[in-house]
Amino acid sequence: MNRNPYSRYYVPGPSPWPFFVAISANGMAVGLILWLHRTPSFLLMGMSLVCMLLSTFSWWRDLIREGDIGFHTRFVIKSFRDGVALFILSEVMFFFTFFWTFFHNALSPSCELGMRWPPPGICTPNPSSTSLFETGLLISSGLFVTQAHKSMRLKDYDVGPFIGLVVTIVCGTVFFLVQLREYYWNSYTIADSVYGSVFYLLTGFHGMHVVVGTIWLMVSLVRLWRGEFSSQRHFGFEACIWYWHFVDVVWVALWCLVYVWFGGWLYMWWFKMWDGDVYTFKYPDAKPSWYAYIQEEHAPSWYKVPDHLKA
Repeated sequence: MNRNPYSRYYVPGPSPWPFFVAISANGMAVGLILWLHRTPSFLLMGMSLVCMLLSTFSWWRDLIREGDIGFHTRFVIKSFRDGVALFILSEVMFFFTFFWTFFHNALSPSCELGMRWPPPGICTPNPSSTSLFETGLLISSGLFVTQAHKSMRLKDYDVGPFIGLVVTIVCGTVFFLVQLREYYWNSYTIADSVYGSVFYLLTGFHGMHVVVGTIWLMVSLVRLWRGEFSSQRHFGFEACIWYWHFVDVVWVALWCLVYVWFGGWLYMWWFKMWDGDVYTFKYPDAKPSWYAYIQEEHAPSWYKVPDHLKA
C-alpha cells in the first residue's frame, strides 16, 4: 500500500478479491439455475456461498485498513459517494424494469389474462394484514437508523447509535422472516400467470436487498463497537443508511401499487363504501359520464348491442 504523494487519489495495488467474488457469484448463479431446473447442486451452491462470504469479508477488511492508515482522503471519499449514488441509481433502474412489467400487464390486461387484473383465480394477499405489518417494520427501521446517524453526528458513541442499529437490524430480520411466512401461506406460486411471476420477482428481489442491507448494518455495528467511526469520519455507515432508505422507499411503493391498488383491494374498499353503486353519481345534479355507460338506460346508441345480435 504505497500512496503517490503527488496524487489526490489512492490507487490500490493488485487484489485477488474481485476475481474470487466474480467466480463465487457465477457459481451461485449456475447453482440457482440448476435448482430451478430441479437438478440442484448443493455442493456448488455451498462452496460458492462460502467463497463469496470469505472474499467479501477480506475485501472489506482491506478497504477498512486503507482508511485507517489514512489513504482515504476527502477526494477519495467523494469518489466513494459518487460510486454509491450511481450504485443506488442502478438499483432504482433495476426495480423500475419490474414495475414497468407490472404496469404493462395491470393497466391493459390481455385476453390471455381474461381481460382482468388480478387475473381470474388469483387470490391476492390482504394489504391490511401481513404486508402492512412489514411496511410498519421498514418505516420504523428507517426512523431508528436515522436517529442513530443523528446521535453519531452529535458525538454520542455509546448509546444512541447502538440502540438505533440494533433495533434496525431486528426490524430487517423480522421483515425477512415474515415475508417467508407470507410466501408459505400464499395461494399462488411464481408459475401462476404473470401476476405470480411479477409479484415474486418484485418482492423476492426486494427481500434479497433487505438481507444485504441487514448484513451491511451488522458490519456497521461491529465497526461502531470497535471505535472505527467518528462524528466526522463515518462514510461507511452513511452509505449503509442511504441503501437502507432506498430499500424502505421501494417497499412503500411496492405495497401501495402491488398490494393495495392493483391487488384489487382498493376497488373492493371503494365498492363497499358506495354499497355496490360505484358506476353512477349519487348527486341529482351530476351530469352523466362514462361511468354511467354500464347502465343501459344511460348508455349511448353506439354502446348498445344491436337487437339482431342479441341471443
